[in-house]
Amino acid sequence: MPATTEQHEDRVKRFCADLESLKPNDVIRKHITTGMPVYLDEERYFQLRSRIADEFGLYPSEVVLVGSCRMGFSIAPKKRYREARQNSDLDVAIVSTDRFDNYWDGVFAYAANDAAWKQSKAYKQFVRMLFNGWIDPRGLPNVPRFERATRWTSFFDALMQSRQFGSRRISARLYRTWMRLEAYQEQSIRQCLVHLGDDNA
Repeated sequence: MPATTEQHEDRVKRFCADLESLKPNDVIRKHITTGMPVYLDEERYFQLRSRIADEFGLYPSEVVLVGSCRMGFSIAPKKRYREARQNSDLDVAIVSTDRFDNYWDGVFAYAANDAAWKQSKAYKQFVRMLFNGWIDPRGLPNVPRFERATRWTSFFDALMQSRQFGSRRISARLYRTWMRLEAYQEQSIRQCLVHLGDDNA
């Protein structure tokens, strides 16, 4: 159910209070990587994590929902504190060192033998993702070496088309470690801190 104006304002207020009193990593752990999402009930959150974990041979705790459907509002600079909607994207973070390294090793070997791809927009986008701490296998070439990436894309497309989790786009990013996931989220947390300081000035 959509939040009332009062509920939305209360969520933002509690988040901002924690910004002022907690360390950034504790804010992330309290509001982003633990607990129940705001816009997905307990049963469907369990089903989402279980289906993804089963598909990729992971433990469900390695799959978490982040973003506005997790918090009830966005913390992205251009949408800061804007309420999530019923059709807001489900942003999934998957944490797996083995899977991350497998993709990274494959890209390293492929780029060494395909000069044209190494100059492509897709490769440059992959490098930007990598240096932000995550990988989206959806953008990798459709070649036998990246068969797992094709399977990744097919799985999430089918999951979205099933409408089991509403008429939402489902996007997923792969992180090597929880530390990398927190480091990426910390960028937005620190921007929120700056914004809060500006408001209090």
